[in-house]
Amino acid sequence: MDIAKNIPGPRTIERVRPIAMMVIAGVLYFAVIIVALHFLRPDLDPISRPTSEYAVGRYGFLMSTAFFSMSLAAFILVVGLYQGITLAARSLIGLVFLGLWGIGVLIAMIFPMDAEGALPTLSGMIHQVAAPFTFLSVTLGISLVSRRLKLDDQWRPFYRPALFLSPIVWLGFAGTFLSFITQSGFMGLAQRITLATIVTWMLLAAFRLRSVAARRS
Repeated sequence: MDIAKNIPGPRTIERVRPIAMMVIAGVLYFAVIIVALHFLRPDLDPISRPTSEYAVGRYGFLMSTAFFSMSLAAFILVVGLYQGITLAARSLIGLVFLGLWGIGVLIAMIFPMDAEGALPTLSGMIHQVAAPFTFLSVTLGISLVSRRLKLDDQWRPFYRPALFLSPIVWLGFAGTFLSFITQSGFMGLAQRITLATIVTWMLLAAFRLRSVAARRS
């Protein structure tokens, strides 16, 4: 196999750098808004209540913009990783799951969850059904993409941090799901740990994508 054929061409690399910066901006916006909403909505207990509840009531529009920003960043990151990782190290299935994460976040924006104690609505039901599949998608996506990065020399420095973050996402996902099923009161905390890990992985991937593009150009 001709290794040179696996390396993205110069024009592709030139497109990857601005893609990486857009991902960084989108993910950082999401993180900043989530942090800000903890102070703007002190009435919502971060230990027990999920972040999606910030979309209901005061400052709900901010959470909607955060959802949109994360969804867009996920789609752009999929494009960037597809173009910036060599064919041998590229996990197409993993990228598909990352794309499904972007779709799931968009669904969360369009169909807000029901507030605690409110009567069930169709929007809340859709949100509740889609949420587990959304987090499962990103968990699988991160794991599948991370495990193949060692096959690309330029991505190898990111391989170990990515592999370290993968089981944390799994633990966070499992903790969120179990907390929801058992109503233990720790779902909000488990979900925030999961989101923090996802944000960290996406930011590190975007920074590495930018670095790889600069080296290959």
